[in-house]
Amino acid sequence: MAAPSPPPGLSSSSQGRGARHPFERMALLLASLLDVHLRMALQEVSRERRRLVGGVVLLGMALGLLTTTFLLASGALLVWLVGGLGWGLLPALLAMGVADLLLAGIVLRVGVVLLRGPYLVKTRAGLAKATRLIVGR
Repeated sequence: MAAPSPPPGLSSSSQGRGARHPFERMALLLASLLDVHLRMALQEVSRERRRLVGGVVLLGMALGLLTTTFLLASGALLVWLVGGLGWGLLPALLAMGVADLLLAGIVLRVGVVLLRGPYLVKTRAGLAKATRLIVGR
């Protein structure tokens, strides 16, 4: 009795190779899956980078404008506290320092809120879904 011939397009060497490496198909599937997730992550990083760069540029502009405004307002407040209210120079400078510290804390907090956010949402969701499919959960 003769050995069965392989289906068209498959040689006998490729059949034997498939039998010797049962995890080759799984490895190719995982490589393809990782490639898809990598492409998705690169697209998301591009979008996130634009958002972050825009936020940082706006924060930089705001900090520059606030610095100029604070310098002018501090000078005017110092003149008013010393000349108008009769405060000494040291108490007036200390009061202005405390006010500037409070305002700086508020501005930094707003900056942190602008830069906070979920990153790579689609990529992380896709990886979680793929992992659940592979693990079987």
